[in-house]
Amino acid sequence: MWDKNLLVFIRYFLIFMIVVGIITNEINIATSMIIFILIFIINNQIRFFSLNKKLYKAISFILELIFIYIAYKWIGGYFITYLILAAMDSTIIFEGTLRHILNITIIIQSILFTANENLEFKFINISLLILIISILYLIKDESYKKIKAQRLYDRLRLSEEKLKKANKDLEMYASSIEELTLLRERNRLSREIHDSVGHALSAIVVQLGAVERTVEKDPQASKEIIKALRKFTQNSLNEVRMSVRKIKPKEFEDYEGILMIEELVKNFEKITGVDVRLSFTKKKWPLSSDQSFILYRIIQEFLSNSIRHGKATLIEIFMSFNNYKVTVTLKDNGVGAENVIEGMGLKNMRERITEIGGNFDYITKSKEGFIVKVELNKVEKLKIHSQEESHGKY
Repeated sequence: MWDKNLLVFIRYFLIFMIVVGIITNEINIATSMIIFILIFIINNQIRFFSLNKKLYKAISFILELIFIYIAYKWIGGYFITYLILAAMDSTIIFEGTLRHILNITIIIQSILFTANENLEFKFINISLLILIISILYLIKDESYKKIKAQRLYDRLRLSEEKLKKANKDLEMYASSIEELTLLRERNRLSREIHDSVGHALSAIVVQLGAVERTVEKDPQASKEIIKALRKFTQNSLNEVRMSVRKIKPKEFEDYEGILMIEELVKNFEKITGVDVRLSFTKKKWPLSSDQSFILYRIIQEFLSNSIRHGKATLIEIFMSFNNYKVTVTLKDNGVGAENVIEGMGLKNMRERITEIGGNFDYITKSKEGFIVKVELNKVEKLKIHSQEESHGKY
């Protein structure tokens, strides 16, 4: 973007040089000459500061080219200053093909001005004029690029703001959907409990009342009622267990430990604002209850230490599963340390892992963060079935 104050200064400087050139020409300046110079300057200033339409500016510029020719031939002066002033206006004010035509006209006019001059004078002045016009082109093109880049930046910033707003709206929508889903699930659970558990308990209460009334008068009948009541209670219990299994899918049961760790990381990010990146290998297998609990506590301790002692802003957790073991690598970008004195936190981590047959190690250097590596062997989950369960009873 052109600096208007600088342009005004250059314009007035060129006008001043034109006047100096006329004065040093050693001619008697008549009143008509002064009036002509004033008309020339007024036309120039009106075009630059006042005229808005391109047609009026073009007419004013053509008049100026005519004025320049008359002024140089009649009054004299440095013709190069006349043409530089015209070249500056043609390059700044006009665009596209018109700008090129006007600049070519100025160059042709400079050739006409120097027709009677020696070759060296002609070459130096015309070359200087072409050089100045080229520099003006270069400056204007750079100005266009800056304006274009600024506009692009403004559009990107506007798009970013719209994207942030859309993301915020999407989060609010997702939150509302989550709440609505939770409410629907609660309603479904309440109906399930009312229809199954509530009905079963009501029936049991009624039958227990019958047993209470007949136990002394007819013990045999009471036994039959108790037997039927036991069978009814067992069936009701089976229904409750089936309902619970539907609510809690097998995938959740198998990967409950990993899901708990994901929830821990999610809540930690919300509370602290620290960027925590949790990732896994594609292959995963269920952790045992001891492994899930210990890994949960170790990750919890590491997260706490990373911001409290390490002043970390980024924490990375990677869980790598293979056929035999799981390797958990915890890394932060905190301040680190050269000499580590194990406190209760690190000791507890090591003891917990050692108790279940795992390996625990850490690496740290000053200004290079803290890394903890944990390895746990794969433990197959064993299902224990009771004698009644093996016969289809619970």
